[in-house]
Amino acid sequence: MPRQPEIGLALLRLVLGVVFVAHGVQKITWGDLSPLIDQFRNWGVPMPLLTAPLVATIETVGGALLFLGVAARSVAFALSCVMFGAIWYVHWGRSFFAPAGLELPLLLLGGSLAIMFGGPGIPSMDRLSFRRFPSLRRGRTGDQDPHG
Repeated sequence: MPRQPEIGLALLRLVLGVVFVAHGVQKITWGDLSPLIDQFRNWGVPMPLLTAPLVATIETVGGALLFLGVAARSVAFALSCVMFGAIWYVHWGRSFFAPAGLELPLLLLGGSLAIMFGGPGIPSMDRLSFRRFPSLRRGRTGDQDPHG
């Protein structure tokens, strides 16, 4: 892959990581999670006692992992699921524009999907691990492929 798209993916990954961490920390620092759980209940999110802390954790930890480029595609998938849920339960049918609109969740979903399909870019911890330990690559045993 040419270097420019790899750098673009890395920049997108870094920005997404910061935004997700900020939103996750904001949810966690409300003191206890009962206001968040009540908000999830009001929005009609299923199982708010489970989903509210799960979403806060996925955003915080997932955002940090995404920023570092650790398991970036898997983390981006989890974050995509969170954003799809946010769009479905909270933002759909409201204004397109902030503060309660669809624009930010849609951007976060699109960015997460881009990382999920395009990879973490360079530099990332995933790429460094694959260089140091070729056997970590999916479907590779570390042996040379006789076909290529």
